[in-house]
Amino acid sequence: MYDAAVARLLAPWLRRAIEAAVVASVVAITTLLGDQLTGPGRPALMTGPAGALRLAPGVLALGVVTVAYPVAMAATRSDALLGAISGFLLASDLTILFTGALFVVALASLPALVGLLASQVATPLGFGRRAGAGAAVTGALIALVILAVVATR
Repeated sequence: MYDAAVARLLAPWLRRAIEAAVVASVVAITTLLGDQLTGPGRPALMTGPAGALRLAPGVLALGVVTVAYPVAMAATRSDALLGAISGFLLASDLTILFTGALFVVALASLPALVGLLASQVATPLGFGRRAGAGAAVTGALIALVILAVVATR
């Protein structure tokens, strides 16, 4: 819970960026660190469908949640843009800091960028529920295509 005084100090876009980043980085970090608990004999990154399934929660959380939530909850276009960009960068930094999984962040960057662009182009306002939904759906579709390509390798 936020303290009321602290909430007044932070801009609304920054609060939303932090909220999205915390949720996305917790999902990405726990799924990536959970894979390491399977034992030392298992490779860190498997190939094929199993490898894509291991990366999917982190890629979807970083590429979709960090963009869709700030855009959907924003009150202005600038709040949407600043919140989405800040949320993605903060979640990416936390994920790399705790897991060293730069590959997951690289895979999530294209869905985040395309989702943000879709939210700004597909709706006249560029913020709100419709823009957030557009960012989520577009980002998720791009992420699934990327994961399908990873699964074929």
